[in-house]
Amino acid sequence: MMQKISSAFIRGLIILLPTLITIWLLFFFYNFLDGILGNILTIFIGHHIPGLGLVLIVLLILFTGAISPLLIGQRMINWGDRIMNKVPVVKNIYSSVKQINDVLFIQKDASTFHRACLIEYPRKGVWSLGFVTSEAAAELEKKIGGDGGKLMNVFIANTPTPATGFLVIIPQRDVILLDMKIDDAFKYVISGGVLKPKA
Repeated sequence: MMQKISSAFIRGLIILLPTLITIWLLFFFYNFLDGILGNILTIFIGHHIPGLGLVLIVLLILFTGAISPLLIGQRMINWGDRIMNKVPVVKNIYSSVKQINDVLFIQKDASTFHRACLIEYPRKGVWSLGFVTSEAAAELEKKIGGDGGKLMNVFIANTPTPATGFLVIIPQRDVILLDMKIDDAFKYVISGGVLKPKA
């Protein structure tokens, strides 16, 4: 009897786990985003209004996206960058996150980024999924020498946090470019290989 109950519980947990995790994540992000401005607004209003902080965050994101192509928007963004880069401790975190953000989402040259690849790393016979960021610096190619072939910068993302990882500089001939979409490649890395591309 206990074995049947245990089996039913495990089956139910496996079935409901994706739903429960999704609800938990939505609840977490709602509380987090609502708390950013919600706590500040509570001081001025005098009482907490659930969801008001979240609404203002969404409006702020929409406003930023709308004015960013305009000249005044560019000036405001540059002004914000300068402030963040002058604050001790904050500037180190901000600059690192901004660089990663620029590489992942702003650079548009498909020949230098947004290409998933395979490289034989960390040893022969073991393969790692990486992302080509650019050709290696000219000085590195000069110092390494070799047969004069091009060297590529490949970013190896960590699982399950692909925003962190490490850089591998590898000959272009040893980089196998993939047709896999960059989003699918990130999902593959984040999930530890569980979420495989359909195509």
